Amino acid sequence: YGSYVRGTERKVWINGTDGVTPLVGEVWPGETVFPDFTNPECTNWWVEECRLFYDTVPYDGIWIDMNEVASFVQGSTNGCEQNDLNYPPYTPGIVDRLMFSKTLCMDAVQNWGKHYDVHNLYGYSMGIATRRAIETVFPGKRSFMISRSTFMGSGKQTGHWLGDNAATWDHLKWAIPGMLEFNLFGIPYIGADICGFFDDTTEELCRRWMQVGAFYPFSRNHN
Repeated sequence: YGSYVRGTERKVWINGTDGVTPLVGEVWPGETVFPDFTNPECTNWWVEECRLFYDTVPYDGIWIDMNEVASFVQGSTNGCEQNDLNYPPYTPGIVDRLMFSKTLCMDAVQNWGKHYDVHNLYGYSMGIATRRAIETVFPGKRSFMISRSTFMGSGKQTGHWLGDNAATWDHLKWAIPGMLEFNLFGIPYIGADICGFFDDTTEELCRRWMQVGAFYPFSRNHN
């Protein structure tokens, strides 16, 4: 796989606790390594990969997903070491009561520091790298980018959508304050999946959602 080979040669992956060996997780294709977008060399690699992909499949914008960063295994395919980063003295009420549930080990090593300290900046750093790629692929042209994971200030680089919602009246209602809150975070280009992402919608729910969704800054039916 060319992207993996080129990335490995340039040492752009997030590493395990030893700081040398790429951490391996699992996402849709199977076993997966994760680009360290806090590494300037990774940004250069990403820009080139986006350009190469455009040469094969011309596109107009980039939709970034799974960049919390998400993984289908707990921490890594080899698990996580027993230490205070992976198992801190206090763990908040999160999924599975594990800091690395559905993501990477907290002692994984990135250019900006341990994953424990920069986990919430993964989408932010990927947005910066992707903006560089867009400016390279589309010089002097307006493009489009949305990201599922963002941080305060990400609005300078990318838009955002509220993630995987459901086809319910409650989710239609709660999308409105959700989008208003993201304006407070400096991300004005914001939307929700109109008619819901999970579950089957109804004609009445979808009709009403399309009506209110016409006023979303980012308006997309994704049921």
